[in-house]
Amino acid sequence: MQLIARYRNAGFEATADGVMEFFDRRKDLQRPGVAFGSGGSDAEPAKVSTDISLVAFSRSDPEAFALSDLIVRGVSAGLERYLQERPLFRQVCPDQELFVIPIFNLQRYAPGEGFRQWHCDWTISDEATEPAHRVLAWILYCNSVTEAGTEFHWQQHHEEAERGKLVIFPASPSHIHRGRVNSEHSKTIATGWINAGSREGFLRRLAGS
Repeated sequence: MQLIARYRNAGFEATADGVMEFFDRRKDLQRPGVAFGSGGSDAEPAKVSTDISLVAFSRSDPEAFALSDLIVRGVSAGLERYLQERPLFRQVCPDQELFVIPIFNLQRYAPGEGFRQWHCDWTISDEATEPAHRVLAWILYCNSVTEAGTEFHWQQHHEEAERGKLVIFPASPSHIHRGRVNSEHSKTIATGWINAGSREGFLRRLAGS
């Protein structure tokens, strides 16, 4: 439990409200959610959701950029608190540096939808977000829904979905988790990853790929 951290403040609440308004209005950006490891075409989908992908360094859509930049700044502030509270965590990471990946998702789960499959956020797939470098994951809950948060398997813990709460936790198999499904109410979150290394180095590699 010591590595699952939660942060709340008025800024996170305002950001959560902004996400809700943006998601409601920007239907042009909404796509069916996808997840790795679904288990084949005949298996039950690992995740059923509607997603909006955001990129916090692309200004092609000024409104989307403004929101994504706000979210990354907020999560970065939460990350700094996380590391200040756990100084040894930073010391043992490569380059003793971590950063919030500026590519992430907004996800809306309609009643009965969810990320039902147990999973962790670390993989070795070849993706732009460099998942092999993932150290931490984050979730910003954008509305309050009872019995619709995140279940952590080994910790036997359910993190409640509460508007404006940022949760940071390890991306590794030590923190296998899944979404708790509410059959009556929808849930909206922003979620992404924190990698080892520097943002500048990541952006250089991305530009060269």
